[in-house]
Amino acid sequence: MRLRRIAAVARLPGGLPSGVTARKTTIGNEPAVPPGVPAVRVSPSQPTATVLYLHGGAFISGRFPTYAELCGQLAKRLNARVFWIDYRLAPEAAYPAALDDAHHAYKALAEDYPDEPLALIGDSAGGNLTLATLLRLRDAQAASPDSSPRMPACAVSISPGADAVGDTPSRQANAASDAMLTPRMIEMATNLYLAGHDPRDPYVSPIYGDFRGLPPLLLTVSESEALRDDAYRVAHRARQAGVAVTLRARWNMPHVWPVFHSMLPEARQDVTEIVGFMRRHLSAPVACTRAVARTKLRLAHSG
Repeated sequence: MRLRRIAAVARLPGGLPSGVTARKTTIGNEPAVPPGVPAVRVSPSQPTATVLYLHGGAFISGRFPTYAELCGQLAKRLNARVFWIDYRLAPEAAYPAALDDAHHAYKALAEDYPDEPLALIGDSAGGNLTLATLLRLRDAQAASPDSSPRMPACAVSISPGADAVGDTPSRQANAASDAMLTPRMIEMATNLYLAGHDPRDPYVSPIYGDFRGLPPLLLTVSESEALRDDAYRVAHRARQAGVAVTLRARWNMPHVWPVFHSMLPEARQDVTEIVGFMRRHLSAPVACTRAVARTKLRLAHSG
């Protein structure tokens, strides 16, 4: 498919840092999602935390070699096992397949590592899935707090596509300055992913969601990219809901620039900021994180 070839990113320079290995695996194996979610596990020898990475690619593509270096940097510098999941892609598997896979993978990891902190991170379409997974986890906890997995300690969303309606001004205003995405490409990929589903559903357009009770968020976006306004609107909605939000915006950077760790000095600098943000929250004891999450959830649904 032509759009998938356009959206696919070639293998980037760089690779896994020393002391980190990668191997294919499967997360979870329940009748609901047979035979589990395929993934690549990137890890140091004795990890103390778990990170779930949700890749970009406009919901229609995505290859691990594009993310090997970034996942390796996260694994080494956070001393964490990082799971890059190969979620199902549109158009063969439209919404909610990708979100189901992300949600299922997170639940399985929370069960597999009950005493260790977890974090979510994703870029572009994966940034959308990161936010949608947070909303779905929060809603599941509200409906059944005793049988739902704990919320992650924090989440990072890199240049998220958070508006499937597509009416944010930056789509057109930055059409000429965005070297990777065009309004037409975004529209075509979104339509393939939705396959007729309501674009205002918060699980596909998180900017329409209620962010109360979510963990601390770090968002990155380029002022020059078509998805600029998506990140700003997510930050605004989250702050309105009382969520701690850090927004890193840069000029003249490509879409999802932190992924290009070995190519851009700004990427190396901002990956350091991402690592610092995640480290601060992953260092909190799990029992403390659970207590804070329960308090946030209770406050969210009492208001």
